[in-house]
Amino acid sequence: MLHIRNLHVSYGSIHAVRDVSLTVEEGEVVTLIGSNGAGKTTTVNAICGALPAKGSIEYGGKPILGLPTHRIVEAGIAMVAEGRRIFPKLTVEQNLRMGAFSRRASRSELARDMEYVYGLFPRLAERKRQMGGTMSGGEQQMLAIGRALMAKPKLLILDEPSMGLAPIVVRDIFDTIRTIRGQGLTTLLIEQNAAMALSVADRGYVLEHGEIVHHDTAERLKSQDIVKKAYLGGSA
Repeated sequence: MLHIRNLHVSYGSIHAVRDVSLTVEEGEVVTLIGSNGAGKTTTVNAICGALPAKGSIEYGGKPILGLPTHRIVEAGIAMVAEGRRIFPKLTVEQNLRMGAFSRRASRSELARDMEYVYGLFPRLAERKRQMGGTMSGGEQQMLAIGRALMAKPKLLILDEPSMGLAPIVVRDIFDTIRTIRGQGLTTLLIEQNAAMALSVADRGYVLEHGEIVHHDTAERLKSQDIVKKAYLGGSA
């Protein structure tokens, strides 16, 4: 579904992403892990058209590098950005409806999809009239994921969904990712919390200083000494 080859992204003289190649097959959950500043968010911003880049990005077999972001969204990619970025002065329900702006959906389809999101996140159903900006960080993350799902994406990109959240909320978020995985939605998960990311992923890539240094199945990555020492709190 997603095929990135030899991706390069620079900020002026800073070469932030170097020769990154990765694939995401249909139905997979693939995670890109690495420490803060490794280039993870830069990579996904390039995928979504938010940053200029060199190399090749294909989605569904078609090149998308250089397309404007709205065209990429219309093609079926939805991203939950780092920091959530909900609309703080809109209600929960209005935020969710904004997620479907690129679709030509009937009122009944939108209502059905909203009930699906409320089923995943019952807390949002309880707060549908509440302003997004008055909610907790965990609730805002639920709302950001729900808004992305309202676009009915074929590929969901989650950028640091655990960032800044309490451990119990992180568990809830990752339980939802497991549910989404079970329903077959292809997902690219960007995470600093390697243990949680590898617990839900099929395969993983490790990014260091803008370069892919390891890639394997999630189970094998969890057992590699270098990954355990650097990202899982183990010892080599």
